[in-house]
Amino acid sequence: MKFDKLNEIIPYAKGGKAKILTMTPYNGITLALPGRHALDTTPVGGDFVVMVDDEVKDWTRHQFTHDDIFRDIERKGKEHPDEIGFILNQYLNVIANGDDPEKIEVGDDIRYTNSIHPKTLFYALQCLAVAEHRRYAKFETKFGGRYLPFRFAAGIGEGLWSSGDAIGKQKFGRPGVEQLEREFGVPALSKELMK
Repeated sequence: MKFDKLNEIIPYAKGGKAKILTMTPYNGITLALPGRHALDTTPVGGDFVVMVDDEVKDWTRHQFTHDDIFRDIERKGKEHPDEIGFILNQYLNVIANGDDPEKIEVGDDIRYTNSIHPKTLFYALQCLAVAEHRRYAKFETKFGGRYLPFRFAAGIGEGLWSSGDAIGKQKFGRPGVEQLEREFGVPALSKELMK
């Protein structure tokens, strides 16, 4: 489904630390609510946890984080360097243009031996982008919010910095990625995003 539709159908939930509600928007993806930042969204209760099932990674309801994105993009780039441009372009289209990840054609002839199935990755990326949008929408005009993890991932995919560099800087938010961009250069797809 498209980004706006997904945002519309994910419920809002508030409460304690217990996850009181789950939903499965896509095969292999479970959302659990409320997330630990549920009180930090407008309206309150918008945060959720994205959990991923993936056979290659032997994951069952693995809590998917930004670190997972960065490591996965790096692995995909090393294993199939000719495909990473496609993956990053689709990532950008899903979060920036609202493209439906279910409609992305992923060739079954390409095998990833140490990373998430691309389709599952696109689903998880879209769900995480909705969570980021709900919490940080006000920063999206400066390409933070839902765009921030993509900017880190674009640099990894284009070989400008490593997943370790991104993991180390992500806690600083937009200033962290901007520091990497000043030091190593702005990824081409980040430039395209910012047009």
